Amino acid sequence: MEVLAGCKPIPRSRLENSSRRETVSRMTETYGEESAVRITVTILRKIRIMDEAEKLERTYAAEVGKPAAPSSSSSSASAPPAAPASLSAQQGSVIIAPTVTGGTSGSWNITINK
Repeated sequence: MEVLAGCKPIPRSRLENSSRRETVSRMTETYGEESAVRITVTILRKIRIMDEAEKLERTYAAEVGKPAAPSSSSSSASAPPAAPASLSAQQGSVIIAPTVTGGTSGSWNITINK
């Protein structure tokens, strides 16, 4: 099910038999770091694990250097997921680049390492 508006669910087949670390990596690749954290916090709150939700919010906010969002029992932000700062893929994989909106003028550096 869609946990946050604009964040389509990852197909179950892509998560089957995945370790916790692989699941976190898949979420970060799919949604970007910030949205993956917001989704996790929302799920933790829905299953009433409030202490861990608050701890994750505080820890993430401290890492990125911005204040934690005020806590609420029903977090359902409608912002689309943020694009990750860097993308990588295994040999033979495909990367679908994020869509850029807003200020798209100026210089862009794209590096492709083989």
